[in-house]
Amino acid sequence: MLPSLKKGEIVFFKNYKEGKSDLQPGQIVIFNHPLKNKRLIKRINSVNQYNIEVLGDNIEFSEDSNKFGLVNNDKVIGIVTSKLIIPKLKDFLIQKNNRTFLNPK
Repeated sequence: MLPSLKKGEIVFFKNYKEGKSDLQPGQIVIFNHPLKNKRLIKRINSVNQYNIEVLGDNIEFSEDSNKFGLVNNDKVIGIVTSKLIIPKLKDFLIQKNNRTFLNPK
């Protein structure tokens, strides 16, 4: 499966509040890595009362529950609601350089 999120994309999320937010399989969540001091974004594979199992969309190269086990719900920061794709700056600059003041088209 190809990754749903790519480097350079901006995600919007709602804050996770234990007891008030509902974690469901298939949702993409932002959470603190259970062993390292970093944040990850992964898809929920399964949920129980206190933990979630997360998997990356590109399982072959993903650092996920297959490597570090279940994630405690208190490590969850938020649930991704949408993403914003920013056009590559290089493509924007190439288009801009092909225009002149005399020929803005």
